[in-house]
Amino acid sequence: MMLSASLHREVTFLVVWMLFMLVFGVIFDMLMFTLFTGLSSYVVWHLYNLNRLVNWLNKPSKNTPEAMGVWDEAFFQLHNQYKRQRKSRKKLTKILKQFQKSTQALPYATIVLNSNNEIEWFNPASKKLFGLRAGLDVGQRVDNLIRQPEFNIYLNNKKFSKPLEFDNQNKKILLNITGYGKGQHLLSARDITQRTQLDEMRRDFISNASHELRTPITVMSGYIEILQNSVNEENKYPVEKIYQQTVRMEKIISELIELAKLETSMFIDMDEKIDITVLLNEVYNEALALDQGEHEIILDIGVINIHGSYEEIRTAISNLLTNAIRYTPEKGVIKLTSSSDVTGSYIHVEDNGSGIGYEHILRLTERFYRVDEGRSREKGGTGLGLAIVKQILDRHGAVLHIKSELGEGSLFSCFFPSV
Repeated sequence: MMLSASLHREVTFLVVWMLFMLVFGVIFDMLMFTLFTGLSSYVVWHLYNLNRLVNWLNKPSKNTPEAMGVWDEAFFQLHNQYKRQRKSRKKLTKILKQFQKSTQALPYATIVLNSNNEIEWFNPASKKLFGLRAGLDVGQRVDNLIRQPEFNIYLNNKKFSKPLEFDNQNKKILLNITGYGKGQHLLSARDITQRTQLDEMRRDFISNASHELRTPITVMSGYIEILQNSVNEENKYPVEKIYQQTVRMEKIISELIELAKLETSMFIDMDEKIDITVLLNEVYNEALALDQGEHEIILDIGVINIHGSYEEIRTAISNLLTNAIRYTPEKGVIKLTSSSDVTGSYIHVEDNGSGIGYEHILRLTERFYRVDEGRSREKGGTGLGLAIVKQILDRHGAVLHIKSELGEGSLFSCFFPSV
């Protein structure tokens, strides 16, 4: 092992010192005494400097002790290390203060929890949202201060992949918990009461308006059907157009009501197993009746395991299959299949139609969004079918994947993750 320069000098000094004491002892005929004295003084010198080092370590300062030899090098290195640590500490302190200022300015409540779910720090927004008290609630368990059963279950289950919505002090709270460090968590929450109320008002308006429009549209449709059989040839075309638009309005109203029901209905029973063979055969036979032989529709049922509402899943797959029939050119091929893998179960609706441009795919599930406005109206589309599909899949914890290229057809896949 290579010796450092300072340690090499120290060893040289020790050898020279002991040689000097040896010569001195020989001259004065006190060899053992002088050797013992020389070695003792050397040890005392090191113990003295070691004591100075311990005292400095107990109370560090920018001024290190003065020394000679290897101790001078040791104190020099300690002094440099101390300066670097002070610089790093100042930098970290500055970053921490900036972080605290930024989190204090956040409009969302932010709480730092330790591994025992005790509060280590919180910002001013937490005081307003949860009524936390500065200087009193630090160190308290957060579930002793936020006393809501839903929150306690969420906190103890430690499944933080999805946010939690719960009521607290007449407010609707949206809360997220993110883990970091060694068992620590960052809790963030915001008041969504106003947004929730606006969503409820929107849903109520759509539902009420749809129900109120259904009766007059139905009456109009009935009278128009009567007129179709009694008008002369000259007026037959405009009456037929009026009837088509009335039917379309009826369909839009029905689908708006269906969406409103899905948004306001209670949670579904996910313990109910769906007989996928019966469901897909039912949807397939309905599609054959609707298609009337214009396309080749293929059914291939693989064994899959899906739980939830039979009627809702049937509606979702029926909408996808109806869209495929509506937008696939005559004599095209449409496939309805199911499959599974280690990640979950799939239901696919695939066609070899004209396809959809990439720029439209992300917006397909928006209400009333149409890739081709004129073509959609011509085919009888309302722009609500895929919105209903997405809403149903969301309720089942499933996802709609869409793959399509212009001129290559489209693939709509309903993915149900394994539980």
